[in-house]
Amino acid sequence: MYNLWLLSQYPGLDEAGSLWLVEKGIKTFGVDSPSPDNPISRYPCHTMCREYWITHFENLANPDQVVGRRFTFMGFPLRIREGTGSPVRAVAVLDD
Repeated sequence: MYNLWLLSQYPGLDEAGSLWLVEKGIKTFGVDSPSPDNPISRYPCHTMCREYWITHFENLANPDQVVGRRFTFMGFPLRIREGTGSPVRAVAVLDD
């Protein structure tokens, strides 16, 4: 069972941080938190991602293991008819 405190106590992006992603030309990014948005916000990052076609992945496990390393990311989603999101099997294939 989820600890509800953990679902509301994490850092996240506000409108300025979300706009920074757009300005840098980011097309895809991932976070290990429940959302890229600040938990007290009204989802500015989700809104920005939808508007600029930026894909994001939430709740990624062990991102510290790929920091500073080159890798290929693959996300295998569930097929959800008319959905705008899905759980994925996230895989990082490390370059030699």
